[in-house]
Amino acid sequence: TASTCLAPSKASGTSGSRFLGVLPQKGFCMTAAGTVVHANLEGGKGALKAVRRGGVDGRVRGFEEIPHTGRNGWINLLKFWRENRFQQLHKHMERTFNVLGPIYREKVGTLSSVNILLPSDISELFQSEGLHPRRMTLQPWATHREIRNHNKGVFLKNGEEWRSDRLQLNKEVMLSASVRRFLPLLDEVSKDFCGMLQARVEKEGRGEEGKRSLTIDPSPDLFRFALEASCHVIYGERIGLFSSSPSLESQKFIWAVERMLTTTPPLLYLPPRLLLRIGAPLWTQHATAWDHIFSHAQARIQRAYQRLSSSQARRSATGATGGQYTGVLGQLMEKGQLSLDLIKANITELMAGGVDTTAVPLQFALFELGRNPEVQERVRQQVRTSYSQAGGDPQKALQGAPLLKATIKEVLRYSDPTKLIRQKSRYLRIILLKKLNKHVFGELGLNPSKVCSASRLSSPWSCLHPPLSVQILLNFHLSVPSSEDIKTNLTLILQPETPPRITFTKL
Repeated sequence: TASTCLAPSKASGTSGSRFLGVLPQKGFCMTAAGTVVHANLEGGKGALKAVRRGGVDGRVRGFEEIPHTGRNGWINLLKFWRENRFQQLHKHMERTFNVLGPIYREKVGTLSSVNILLPSDISELFQSEGLHPRRMTLQPWATHREIRNHNKGVFLKNGEEWRSDRLQLNKEVMLSASVRRFLPLLDEVSKDFCGMLQARVEKEGRGEEGKRSLTIDPSPDLFRFALEASCHVIYGERIGLFSSSPSLESQKFIWAVERMLTTTPPLLYLPPRLLLRIGAPLWTQHATAWDHIFSHAQARIQRAYQRLSSSQARRSATGATGGQYTGVLGQLMEKGQLSLDLIKANITELMAGGVDTTAVPLQFALFELGRNPEVQERVRQQVRTSYSQAGGDPQKALQGAPLLKATIKEVLRYSDPTKLIRQKSRYLRIILLKKLNKHVFGELGLNPSKVCSASRLSSPWSCLHPPLSVQILLNFHLSVPSSEDIKTNLTLILQPETPPRITFTKL
């Protein structure tokens, strides 16, 4: 594969660099567009050939030589508004990649970006970043924190400050010892969810008793599961979302997260402080959503702090050590390596980022298992065997079910949030769209056959999916009324335009 180095014209000494990312002289080195042939990308053949011809000489090329969609950012922004590209950004990028090749640049409003398609290029970029990667600041989020005098969490930090906070959070949400502590909490919520679903199938379903079927849109229930599970793991408390009348407060939190995600993309291209000054409705909706998210978190953090103080007082009086797992929040408070304000900031961002990014991939996972019955049965048989051998231990059961872990990972690969990176020297956003729906880029999209090859899940929220998937596979057969590809919208995550209906049949 040929590589082409791109750098500002004033750069020197960068010829021969082979990595993708920020070079010492503020440039890029990226794989030539011809490599897209191996991904079977259709369309744009002329553009691909032209870029391939220009990329084989190995010379350092100017940044201005990257193909682009037009130099006037405000005209491009007008097109985005007129054509509703904010929700269809992935399809706009599909068309543009087909025309300009797998790397192109774009200016929309106040934001300039370089867009990269191929996973191989993206991998090189990540590998070049080092210990202190630079991420694009989501300015609408940052502005909200600043005007409300809130601390910023890891989502909004860079450099050594980001790494310091991230290492502390990793100890509680990523390390295997931490997962081992909170996995039973997820298993408990997953069993309760399936119990609720079984009761609903028996009450509303069709067929003979014990083998009833019910076709529903499961997305509202999956959102409730995601919030219930997240609260149990993070705050160490259940909030009763599986009752017959879940609280309006929790539903408002879900609405707030959805509103925050929906309003973020258009705000990325406009100066938030200007919108704040003129009282723009878009900014008001965004800020109000974040206010509700913070209020929801603050109430639970205060209760957790009171529980922790009472528990410590009891242990001090009795001389006891240890105790019940208090959730991620309790662990961070006990260790005291982050200030309470930083804990609040990071916990709030984790909660805001953990509902949609759990519920939506679960929708995709259930749909794909439903329309791929052979894969579903293979995964179910492995789960049954593993669960039986593990004696009900959720961690051992998951360790013995690599096909399930691979299924979840494959779904996350194409439905996870769009990754955002900023090149420090030019304030570029690099949007990494390797996770596209199957109808968009063929082999770059979801491939059910890949469940035959499992590897470790790396997303901090990926641990929320397997316990529920285990319980659903043990209790239900899944099918779908229609196996057509799901049409999708993009907020900050890829999600269905219309949630798929899924048939649950009791086993």
